[in-house]
Amino acid sequence: MLRIAYRFHVLPRYQDHFRHGYQAARETLQQALGLVSHEFDDPRGRRDAFTLSLDWDSQASFDHFTRSWVGVWMLNGMGLSRHDFSAPIETSFSEDKQVRRAGRRAA
Repeated sequence: MLRIAYRFHVLPRYQDHFRHGYQAARETLQQALGLVSHEFDDPRGRRDAFTLSLDWDSQASFDHFTRSWVGVWMLNGMGLSRHDFSAPIETSFSEDKQVRRAGRRAA
């Protein structure tokens, strides 16, 4: 499984607009092929970042999402301009390479 987390440092005056953008795209996001789960966390304080975490079944599913209209729109700031952010969008990746095999038991 591939986990990708984005941190969006939105200026406080644009946070409601950003939150509304996510809510508008949430249903389409949930229908993305290969998306296992996702989380959207509001900032804890006025200067903290929004975090969008996406769990994908494969790199190919994520690559397909990044070429869709909703993927491009979401990952480029959900309709906000670069001036509406206090810092660049941060991205982190992690991959769970553990593969389960049917019929095998742990010793």
